[in-house]
Amino acid sequence: MVIELATRADIDRMIGARDGEPARQHHIRARWEVQQSGEGVYLIAWRDGEIVGQTMLLRRSKYDEVHADADPAEINALHAYVRRQGIGTAIIRAAEEIAAGEWHRSAIGLAVGLDNDRARALYGRLGYEPWSGPRVVDHWTEQAADGTVVRTHSDSCQYLLKKF
Repeated sequence: MVIELATRADIDRMIGARDGEPARQHHIRARWEVQQSGEGVYLIAWRDGEIVGQTMLLRRSKYDEVHADADPAEINALHAYVRRQGIGTAIIRAAEEIAAGEWHRSAIGLAVGLDNDRARALYGRLGYEPWSGPRVVDHWTEQAADGTVVRTHSDSCQYLLKKF
């Protein structure tokens, strides 16, 4: 398995594979724009020529209260397309290497849904601990290809932190 920064060709491939799914296409384009702005990197996991996972690594937390307190780099929306094959772990390790190495950050964090026990267990095994602050609320929108908001979400999450 190889973890790499997304390229324009990767974005085009992912958007093409989501034909008829404008909300997902918009989400992919938004991640590419974050990478292009320098505010983060869009990491893609490859195995045998196929994309098997992805995440967005942000230079700073998107949650104001976390940013003000711990100021970590942040993993956002980790997706491993096949479970229990080490994909999520590999993506997290790659994100940690970038955060600690290239970006010289002293911590990395992530928000996990309160009902996502499997993910919380994985993060715990990898050294992530509950942040001492309050729960965070992840606000996000689903958008159509033209940017029109289709649906809004507000998910209560536990924030986990790993110090280097």
